[in-house]
Amino acid sequence: MKIHTDPSTFNDYYNEIADANFMSYEKDPIHASTKHEHIYQIPEQWGNGVHRTHFLRQGLELSYSKMLFHEPVQIARRFDTPYLELALNLDYSASWSVDGFRSDREHGGHVQLIYMNEVKIQAEMPGNKAMNHMELRFNPSLWSELLQELSIRQEQSFACMETVITPGMRAIAQELSFHPYQGMTRQLFLESKALELMALFLQETRNAPPKSTMTIKPNDIQCIHEARDILLRTLVQPPSLIRLAQMVHINEQKLKNGFKELFGTTVFGFVREQRLERAKQLLENEQITVSEASAMVGYSNFSHFAALFRKTYGYNPSAYRKNNHLSSL
Repeated sequence: MKIHTDPSTFNDYYNEIADANFMSYEKDPIHASTKHEHIYQIPEQWGNGVHRTHFLRQGLELSYSKMLFHEPVQIARRFDTPYLELALNLDYSASWSVDGFRSDREHGGHVQLIYMNEVKIQAEMPGNKAMNHMELRFNPSLWSELLQELSIRQEQSFACMETVITPGMRAIAQELSFHPYQGMTRQLFLESKALELMALFLQETRNAPPKSTMTIKPNDIQCIHEARDILLRTLVQPPSLIRLAQMVHINEQKLKNGFKELFGTTVFGFVREQRLERAKQLLENEQITVSEASAMVGYSNFSHFAALFRKTYGYNPSAYRKNNHLSSL
């Protein structure tokens, strides 16, 4: 279900989405059960991107956003009832504050579990930086055992736990974003993967104390993000690893190790993922053939491209193109 909105400020836009979506099952459980997904297109005056919310079951929602703002935008919202969220900041993230606590994370690669009750959150999202963000929201009243597992009391006003995104978490995020399922099969798949994601977070925080910082030096982090931005601009013909390291003024080994720690994948793996994602977006345009999409993202070998696409998304690119166009009719 697509929803269009035309608010006067981005903060109004955000709160309009929040009012329409957050824990919709509690507001109207009968009608919400027939509307499993809401899709919002970010208004052009602020940027571009899409925000999706899936209603998995009573007290459990999944949302994810891909956004690119022209300039920094601010939001503010008050939570007067208990609220629990697992947030994966896959790429660049917002800086935010709740009462006396402030998170100044600029780069992605970390996951936060946040509990709020009778507090106000303020956040700023950067301009000209692609953001890829996923949230898993729980109604604390229906997940009291989860709060006990996290040692959180409902009467608390705020709690935050943080760790880096592991490769396993990133793989689940990829599966939640791209899958071949429809109908009830899709609903069951999303719910099972969402709960698996929470289980991985609990296991990670149980095995080791949450990490507030990475082992990479701040200057190197900046260099590695610059390398990522270069790769996004040169996907068809990316520079060699040695040349990429030279371009961002970091040695090759630091680039390899740091890229894996920050983004949960190798430089080569990142290029492959981004090429396939761009090809997938191209295939949504009915004027583009599969072979054209393959060439436009840098694959001269069509069979190799088709095999990678099928391995990543679970279906052939031609089938995706056909099904996507049929669903738009």
